[in-house]
Amino acid sequence: MLTVARHDGRVVQEAITSASLPPELKLSSERGQLLRDMGFKKRGSSRRNWTRALERAPSNVERIAEELDDIFTRVYGIDGQPDINLVRDQRVHPENVDLVDAMRKVAKDRAFDEDTRRGMYTRMLNATFLVPLDPEVGDDADEADAFFDLKDHPSGRPTLAGFSDWDSLRLWQPRGWDYVPVHGSELFELVQERNAATFKINPGGDIGGELYAHEVEMLVNAVHTFRRKHGN
Repeated sequence: MLTVARHDGRVVQEAITSASLPPELKLSSERGQLLRDMGFKKRGSSRRNWTRALERAPSNVERIAEELDDIFTRVYGIDGQPDINLVRDQRVHPENVDLVDAMRKVAKDRAFDEDTRRGMYTRMLNATFLVPLDPEVGDDADEADAFFDLKDHPSGRPTLAGFSDWDSLRLWQPRGWDYVPVHGSELFELVQERNAATFKINPGGDIGGELYAHEVEMLVNAVHTFRRKHGN
Protein backbone atom coordinates (compact mmCIF):
# COMPACT_ATOMS: atom_id res chain seq x y z
CA MET A 1 0.00 0.00 0.00
CA LEU A 2 1.23 3.48 -0.85
CA THR A 3 -0.17 6.80 0.22
CA VAL A 4 0.66 10.02 -1.56
CA ALA A 5 -0.32 13.27 0.13
CA ARG A 6 0.34 16.97 -0.39
CA HIS A 7 2.01 18.54 2.64
CA ASP A 8 3.83 21.85 3.16
CA GLY A 9 4.32 22.42 -0.55
CA ARG A 10 5.73 18.94 -1.05
CA VAL A 11 4.51 15.54 -2.12
CA VAL A 12 4.99 13.11 0.75
CA GLN A 13 4.92 9.48 -0.30
CA GLU A 14 4.54 6.61 2.13
CA ALA A 15 5.38 2.93 1.80
CA ILE A 16 3.88 0.51 4.29
CA THR A 17 6.15 -0.72 7.08
CA SER A 18 6.76 -4.39 7.87
CA ALA A 19 4.98 -4.05 11.22
CA SER A 20 1.68 -3.64 9.36
CA LEU A 21 2.22 -6.54 6.94
CA PRO A 22 1.36 -10.25 7.39
CA PRO A 23 4.36 -12.48 8.17
CA GLU A 24 4.71 -13.80 4.63
CA LEU A 25 4.99 -10.27 3.21
CA LYS A 26 7.34 -8.67 5.75
CA LEU A 27 10.24 -6.84 4.17
CA SER A 28 13.71 -8.35 4.17
CA SER A 29 16.75 -6.15 4.73
CA GLU A 30 17.39 -6.29 0.98
CA ARG A 31 13.90 -5.00 0.18
CA GLY A 32 14.24 -2.31 2.80
CA GLN A 33 17.45 -1.24 1.10
CA LEU A 34 15.57 -0.90 -2.20
CA LEU A 35 13.32 1.66 -0.52
CA ARG A 36 16.35 3.49 0.87
CA ASP A 37 17.88 3.58 -2.60
CA MET A 38 14.71 5.31 -3.81
CA GLY A 39 15.02 7.94 -1.10
CA PHE A 40 12.65 6.51 1.52
CA LYS A 41 13.53 6.84 5.21
CA LYS A 42 12.14 5.55 8.50
CA ARG A 43 11.00 8.20 11.00
CA GLY A 44 10.53 7.26 14.63
CA SER A 45 9.64 3.72 15.65
CA SER A 46 9.53 0.62 13.46
CA ARG A 47 5.73 0.92 13.41
CA ARG A 48 5.90 4.07 11.31
CA ASN A 49 5.77 3.90 7.52
CA TRP A 50 8.64 4.59 5.20
CA THR A 51 8.42 8.12 3.81
CA ARG A 52 10.06 10.34 1.26
CA ALA A 53 9.35 13.99 0.53
CA LEU A 54 9.61 15.40 -2.98
CA GLU A 55 9.16 18.88 -4.31
CA ARG A 56 5.77 19.40 -5.92
CA ALA A 57 6.88 19.38 -9.55
CA PRO A 58 5.62 17.58 -12.67
CA SER A 59 8.88 15.64 -12.94
CA ASN A 60 8.45 14.20 -9.44
CA VAL A 61 4.82 13.24 -10.10
CA GLU A 62 6.07 11.35 -13.17
CA ARG A 63 8.79 9.75 -11.04
CA ILE A 64 6.25 8.49 -8.52
CA ALA A 65 4.10 7.01 -11.27
CA GLU A 66 7.07 5.34 -12.96
CA GLU A 67 8.36 3.80 -9.73
CA LEU A 68 5.03 2.46 -8.47
CA ASP A 69 5.33 -0.82 -10.38
CA ASP A 70 8.92 -1.27 -9.19
CA ILE A 71 7.90 -0.73 -5.57
CA PHE A 72 4.98 -3.14 -5.78
CA THR A 73 6.92 -5.93 -7.49
CA ARG A 74 10.49 -5.66 -6.18
CA VAL A 75 9.77 -4.40 -2.67
CA TYR A 76 6.42 -6.00 -1.82
CA GLY A 77 6.51 -8.98 -4.18
CA ILE A 78 3.10 -8.25 -5.69
CA ASP A 79 2.54 -9.77 -9.12
CA GLY A 80 0.04 -8.49 -11.63
CA GLN A 81 -1.54 -5.08 -12.05
CA PRO A 82 -2.32 -3.47 -8.67
CA ASP A 83 -5.62 -1.73 -7.97
CA ILE A 84 -5.05 1.98 -7.43
CA ASN A 85 -7.70 4.05 -5.65
CA LEU A 86 -7.68 7.80 -5.18
CA VAL A 87 -9.07 8.98 -1.85
CA ARG A 88 -9.31 12.71 -1.20
CA ASP A 89 -9.07 13.65 2.47
CA GLN A 90 -9.60 17.37 2.97
CA ARG A 91 -10.28 17.22 6.70
CA VAL A 92 -8.23 19.18 9.20
CA HIS A 93 -7.40 16.51 11.77
CA PRO A 94 -7.12 17.49 15.45
CA GLU A 95 -3.65 17.62 16.93
CA ASN A 96 -2.85 17.59 20.64
CA VAL A 97 0.81 18.42 21.01
CA ASP A 98 0.42 19.44 24.68
CA LEU A 99 -1.23 16.13 25.55
CA VAL A 100 1.47 14.09 23.82
CA ASP A 101 4.16 16.08 25.63
CA ALA A 102 2.39 15.51 28.96
CA MET A 103 2.08 11.75 28.36
CA ARG A 104 5.74 11.62 27.42
CA LYS A 105 6.67 13.33 30.70
CA VAL A 106 4.61 10.84 32.71
CA ALA A 107 6.23 7.94 30.85
CA LYS A 108 9.67 9.24 31.84
CA ASP A 109 8.67 10.06 35.44
CA ARG A 110 10.13 7.31 37.62
CA ALA A 111 9.21 9.17 40.81
CA PHE A 112 5.45 9.13 40.03
CA ASP A 113 5.18 12.85 40.67
CA GLU A 114 1.56 13.80 41.35
CA ASP A 115 1.85 17.23 39.72
CA THR A 116 3.10 15.62 36.52
CA ARG A 117 0.15 13.24 36.43
CA ARG A 118 -2.35 16.00 37.23
CA GLY A 119 -0.94 18.02 34.36
CA MET A 120 -1.52 15.09 32.03
CA TYR A 121 -5.13 14.63 33.21
CA THR A 122 -5.79 18.35 32.70
CA ARG A 123 -4.55 18.13 29.12
CA MET A 124 -6.72 15.07 28.52
CA LEU A 125 -9.78 17.08 29.53
CA ASN A 126 -8.77 19.90 27.20
CA ALA A 127 -7.81 17.71 24.24
CA THR A 128 -9.94 16.83 21.23
CA PHE A 129 -9.60 13.10 20.63
CA LEU A 130 -10.06 11.19 17.41
CA VAL A 131 -12.48 8.44 18.50
CA PRO A 132 -12.83 5.54 16.03
CA LEU A 133 -16.35 4.58 15.00
CA ASP A 134 -17.78 1.09 14.71
CA PRO A 135 -18.48 0.45 11.00
CA GLU A 136 -21.21 -2.04 11.88
CA VAL A 137 -23.25 0.44 13.91
CA GLY A 138 -25.94 2.39 12.07
CA ASP A 139 -26.31 6.14 11.90
CA ASP A 140 -29.19 6.05 14.40
CA ALA A 141 -26.97 4.83 17.25
CA ASP A 142 -26.31 7.14 20.19
CA GLU A 143 -22.86 8.70 20.10
CA ALA A 144 -21.37 6.49 22.81
CA ASP A 145 -22.81 3.33 21.23
CA ALA A 146 -21.14 4.23 17.92
CA PHE A 147 -17.63 4.14 19.42
CA PHE A 148 -15.55 1.19 18.24
CA ASP A 149 -14.95 -1.51 20.85
CA LEU A 150 -11.48 -3.06 20.75
CA LYS A 151 -12.95 -6.11 22.56
CA ASP A 152 -9.75 -7.07 24.32
CA HIS A 153 -10.80 -6.99 27.99
CA PRO A 154 -11.37 -10.37 29.71
CA SER A 155 -14.49 -9.05 31.50
CA GLY A 156 -16.30 -8.60 28.21
CA ARG A 157 -16.93 -4.94 28.97
CA PRO A 158 -16.00 -2.51 26.19
CA THR A 159 -12.50 -1.25 25.65
CA LEU A 160 -12.77 2.10 23.90
CA ALA A 161 -10.01 4.14 22.32
CA GLY A 162 -9.09 7.67 21.36
CA PHE A 163 -6.16 9.08 19.44
CA SER A 164 -4.25 12.30 19.91
CA ASP A 165 -3.66 12.85 16.20
CA TRP A 166 -4.09 11.34 12.74
CA ASP A 167 -0.55 9.92 12.59
CA SER A 168 -1.14 8.01 15.83
CA LEU A 169 -4.44 6.64 14.56
CA ARG A 170 -2.68 5.39 11.42
CA LEU A 171 -0.14 3.51 13.51
CA TRP A 172 -3.18 1.52 14.70
CA GLN A 173 -4.84 1.33 11.27
CA PRO A 174 -2.44 2.33 8.45
CA ARG A 175 -5.28 2.84 5.97
CA GLY A 176 -7.00 5.22 8.36
CA TRP A 177 -10.35 4.76 10.08
CA ASP A 178 -13.54 6.78 10.32
CA TYR A 179 -13.59 8.75 13.53
CA VAL A 180 -15.48 11.48 15.33
CA PRO A 181 -13.63 14.33 17.07
CA VAL A 182 -14.76 14.54 20.71
CA HIS A 183 -13.55 17.04 23.30
CA GLY A 184 -12.21 15.50 26.48
CA SER A 185 -14.75 17.35 28.64
CA GLU A 186 -17.50 15.34 26.88
CA LEU A 187 -15.63 12.20 25.93
CA PHE A 188 -15.08 10.67 29.34
CA GLU A 189 -18.75 11.01 30.24
CA LEU A 190 -19.55 9.03 27.09
CA VAL A 191 -16.92 6.43 27.95
CA GLN A 192 -18.50 6.05 31.39
CA GLU A 193 -21.94 5.81 29.78
CA ARG A 194 -20.73 2.77 27.81
CA ASN A 195 -19.54 1.18 31.09
CA ALA A 196 -16.12 0.72 29.50
CA ALA A 197 -13.55 -1.33 31.38
CA THR A 198 -10.71 0.77 30.01
CA PHE A 199 -10.04 3.65 27.64
CA LYS A 200 -6.87 3.34 25.57
CA ILE A 201 -5.05 6.36 24.22
CA ASN A 202 -3.06 5.80 21.02
CA PRO A 203 -3.12 1.97 21.08
CA GLY A 204 -0.30 0.69 18.92
CA GLY A 205 1.31 4.12 18.93
CA ASP A 206 4.59 5.57 20.10
CA ILE A 207 3.21 7.50 23.06
CA GLY A 208 0.00 6.32 24.71
CA GLY A 209 -1.60 4.88 27.79
CA GLU A 210 -4.65 3.29 29.33
CA LEU A 211 -7.23 4.70 31.71
CA TYR A 212 -9.15 2.34 33.97
CA ALA A 213 -12.72 2.91 35.03
CA HIS A 214 -11.80 4.65 38.29
CA GLU A 215 -9.59 7.11 36.41
CA VAL A 216 -12.38 7.83 33.92
CA GLU A 217 -14.72 8.43 36.87
CA MET A 218 -12.20 10.84 38.38
CA LEU A 219 -12.07 12.84 35.14
CA VAL A 220 -15.87 12.92 34.90
CA ASN A 221 -16.10 14.18 38.48
CA ALA A 222 -13.57 16.90 37.66
CA VAL A 223 -15.75 18.05 34.75
CA HIS A 224 -18.87 18.10 36.95
CA THR A 225 -17.04 20.12 39.62
CA PHE A 226 -15.86 22.64 37.03
CA ARG A 227 -19.38 23.02 35.65
CA ARG A 228 -20.85 23.59 39.10
CA LYS A 229 -18.31 26.27 39.87
CA HIS A 230 -18.58 28.06 36.55
CA GLY A 231 -22.25 27.42 35.75
CA ASN A 232 -21.57 25.55 32.49
